[in-house]
Amino acid sequence: MREELADGTLVSEVRRLIDTAATERLGWIRANTRTAMAATGQDAVTLSALTGVAVGTVKGFLANTDSSIKNVVMIAVALGLTVADLERPPQAFEAHLRQRRAPHASQLSD
Repeated sequence: MREELADGTLVSEVRRLIDTAATERLGWIRANTRTAMAATGQDAVTLSALTGVAVGTVKGFLANTDSSIKNVVMIAVALGLTVADLERPPQAFEAHLRQRRAPHASQLSD
């Protein structure tokens, strides 16, 4: 381990692992944002109007352009979510959305 520290390979490997995990989670956030938008009938224009984030920035974020965390948080809040809600595998997020909507469906039938 000392040799890896000395030649910088340990730090490089840790950075690579962090980057890989962050990229995966960011992919989840983007995919889940698109799913939430479809489920709520929101589009980039509506989110822009609600948040003040430019339409191009919203569309860019959804299309893999990096965006500030504040923009991502504002998009999540505008969808009635948190970043924690979005930061999960898409299958888990879809189950989360179904669970959130389930009480509303039963209330409507009463």
